[in-house]
Amino acid sequence: MSAPDAARDRAASLPIWSGPVEPEPLAGGITNLNFVVADAGRRWLARIGGDIPEHNIVRRFELAAARAAHAAGVSPAVRHWEEGALVIEFIEGRTLQPEDVRDPANLERLAELLRCCHHGIPRHYRGPA
Repeated sequence: MSAPDAARDRAASLPIWSGPVEPEPLAGGITNLNFVVADAGRRWLARIGGDIPEHNIVRRFELAAARAAHAAGVSPAVRHWEEGALVIEFIEGRTLQPEDVRDPANLERLAELLRCCHHGIPRHYRGPA
């Protein structure tokens, strides 16, 4: 079985779903595989991936960061976490392009988001990083 197939099966088997689900791959993960999962009328993002110590990737620290980001108002709440799997509410969106960042109409909003990331998230982060 391929790694993407195994990750999809892992996402489908998480104990939080109300019944059988069909995880749909979502591009963009660098150190994990991402899936959108529809369950009980809502959409969720399931991130599947383990620790990668040689790159200082420790998923427990990502969990702490995700919870802190939610508390700071810049990320959805964590619905489920277990070793190698994180589930949060799916938010429809797109990746900003360089021209989006350079657009003066976006400057104030982006500056506020960065302020929140640098000042708000650390106030809520608990544990080692």
